[in-house]
Amino acid sequence: MKLYRSILFVPGNRAEWIDKAPKYGPDALIIDLEDAVPIPEKAEARGIVRAGIERSHQRGMPIVVRVNGLNTGLTGEDIEAVVTAGLVGIAIPKLEFPEEILKIDAWIEFFEKKAGLPPNTVEIVAIPETARGIMDIYKLATACPRVGNIVGGVGARSGDVTKAIGYKWTRPGFETLYMASHMLLAARSAGIEYPLAAGSLEVNDLELVRAQLQRVREIGFRGSLLIHPSAVPIANEVFAPSKEEIEWNKGILFAMDEAERAGRAAVTYDGMMIDYAHVRNALELIHQAEAFGLEVGTYPQVKAL
Repeated sequence: MKLYRSILFVPGNRAEWIDKAPKYGPDALIIDLEDAVPIPEKAEARGIVRAGIERSHQRGMPIVVRVNGLNTGLTGEDIEAVVTAGLVGIAIPKLEFPEEILKIDAWIEFFEKKAGLPPNTVEIVAIPETARGIMDIYKLATACPRVGNIVGGVGARSGDVTKAIGYKWTRPGFETLYMASHMLLAARSAGIEYPLAAGSLEVNDLELVRAQLQRVREIGFRGSLLIHPSAVPIANEVFAPSKEEIEWNKGILFAMDEAERAGRAAVTYDGMMIDYAHVRNALELIHQAEAFGLEVGTYPQVKAL
């Protein structure tokens, strides 16, 4: 899955919210058929979500849909309803076993063909919310090639993961540091380049939202699901390169360009030894900044194998 800094939740039974959400500036939307939709409205919401995906596709807004978990008996019909052009991923809650991933994969493959979409158009976003699922996140992430991302990271005061693990929530969040790091390492070792954080459930304490998102970025998460529009500009800032990072990494390229002209492949920069490994990191960060429309300026075209 490509790098999305901010993926904003929208209830699947609110067509007007689906149309309104892009104005807040998220990189993508996650339309919810699970916990944000009242039980009596779930069947009707499928049609609302599909129509919302089609309208969003025309506007260039990528869509992920969180479907109901396999234990509900609703998952297959959810997937059938929403697989259409513009859908980039299906998020599956409460996953525990690789076999569940394979069942989802088979459903998506069938409905992709039925919708006339190219194979593997729709990725799976794995959301483990039990102790077993979290512990076995690597098995889930490697269950099949369609798994494009996982969700983990931020701890909440209440919710499925809070109940499953039994931790006592604190503002600093050290109680979930191991869990977040475990999920991050598992995702990266499975080849997932841009793991997603679960995001903050706080809506009135934006200072806490920023602190939570900064913490998971420092661990290695590269984007986040978001529950409220007020978190979008924070996530877009936190998960994008800062001006200081851009300038520091441009400095690496200038230093290495000068070193190459002198016939060297290593040089001291800002008190540390750098070589082509650091060029690769610098180019990745700068290219990401450019993709987000950030001002980068000029820099030498140093190449690294």
